Amino acid sequence: MDKRIQKLREQIDEIDEEIIQFLKKRMGISIEVGKLKDELHIPIEDKKREKEIIDRLTKIAGKNLSEEQLIRIFTAVFKSSKQFQK
Repeated sequence: MDKRIQKLREQIDEIDEEIIQFLKKRMGISIEVGKLKDELHIPIEDKKREKEIIDRLTKIAGKNLSEEQLIRIFTAVFKSSKQFQK
């Protein structure tokens, strides 16, 4: 395999590991949010908050990620977060 491709793949692998660490951290915080929502009798699902997140991230991503791509990615993140909150 071409060494340039291998080097780029190694960089991707490192980023993937960082993404996993951030997701683990996010899920840990989601658990805490779920506990507070339960304590305060607030529904787990908050479509308004999800929309706010997508809108904020779309602005940050600029042209690199479309809103559609962010929605696909974060729909999975939101679904997992809700499962952790239950």
